[in-house]
Amino acid sequence: MSRSKGYWIKTLSKFVSVQLVVQALGFGSGILLVRTLSKEEYALFILANSMQGMMNVLADSGVSSALSSIGGKVWQDPYRFGQLINTAMQWRRYLAAIAVVIVTPILFWMLIQNGASVGYAIVIIAGVLIELDFYLRISVQSTVLRLNSQIDRIQWLDLLGAGSRVSLLGASFLFLSAGVGVLTSTITSGIQTLVLKRWIKSTINPDAPINKEDQRSIRKLVNSQLPSTIFFCLQGQSTIWLISIFGSTQNIAEVGALSRLSVLFTIIMSTMTSIVLPSFSRSQSFDLLVKRYWQILVACLIFSISLVLVSLFFSGELLWILGSQYANLKNEIILIVISSSVNSFAAILWSINSSRGWMNLAWLFPPVIIFSQIFLLFFLDISSVQGVILFNTFSIIPASFINFFMTYKGFKELAEI
Repeated sequence: MSRSKGYWIKTLSKFVSVQLVVQALGFGSGILLVRTLSKEEYALFILANSMQGMMNVLADSGVSSALSSIGGKVWQDPYRFGQLINTAMQWRRYLAAIAVVIVTPILFWMLIQNGASVGYAIVIIAGVLIELDFYLRISVQSTVLRLNSQIDRIQWLDLLGAGSRVSLLGASFLFLSAGVGVLTSTITSGIQTLVLKRWIKSTINPDAPINKEDQRSIRKLVNSQLPSTIFFCLQGQSTIWLISIFGSTQNIAEVGALSRLSVLFTIIMSTMTSIVLPSFSRSQSFDLLVKRYWQILVACLIFSISLVLVSLFFSGELLWILGSQYANLKNEIILIVISSSVNSFAAILWSINSSRGWMNLAWLFPPVIIFSQIFLLFFLDISSVQGVILFNTFSIIPASFINFFMTYKGFKELAEI
């Protein structure tokens, strides 16, 4: 047991230390854009990123959950694992095509409404769509690295992406704009895709055919999660949607700039996604699963509380990082960190259940959150940055209770086996 503890401490310490470098580079890229771009240009960049995130989530719709669930059983068989990867990729491309058709016109309208010319909007959208294809490949193929515990390669891939992005942005410093920011990110993702494709060849059979049983399993999970996925896409972008409709272009930039300071939450999410959750999904021991579950929750709580305290006592210093354009957002910065804490915690609870396929009550999320949001509309001013952040924070809390109950049911079923 002590040997196992030593292994985990060493692995997590190494991973987190590298993630600190990755996030520092990513943070540097984000701050370079925040401080260099005008609020108008930065608002366009935030809109492009937000809508791309929506397309990426819609293109998943349960595919990643199926990859973790099925992959935890077949990852040691290169041919069988290759079948699963190719089947999942087929599904993601199919779902991505639908997402592109739905979201692209919305993105075009939002860009035009916020001051972009038609030609400029087309350039931004082209970069977004090309990078979306790269994201599809990375999200599916990186599962091979995670389930095989190839932590070093995961770290190098992250470092490659973060380093390339900040280097390209630095090289184009004098010409930075929303379009340049989007295209820089696209080039970076393309580089990661090429490297990842070479790495997984030695681990899976890349030419393995589509597996019919995997197709059925993925279809079943997609059908069960699609309504919730669509809803959470809208919910996840509610801050941008509301501030775009009821606020102003400057408000969009302010929300986006503040969100840059919550980048440290991605450290714990990366650690969970790359190390802890794959181990959680592979484990067949009930006692070990319960132990890992509580370890994950306690670690997330400690991390979140620490960051909230930092934002409370050093808000002025944090706003200085963003630049003089955002110096008046002292209260908002504390709220955005609290909001990020709540959302990250909810996302981790969701990921835990997804990794084990404990999603039988996922249909409850939309009605519960919609009811909460209708209630909140009577009390919050959603035309302000503070109001929108509070709206987003409080509306996601009920989802955590549903996640807790699904986890309880999942453990209960395992205990009865």
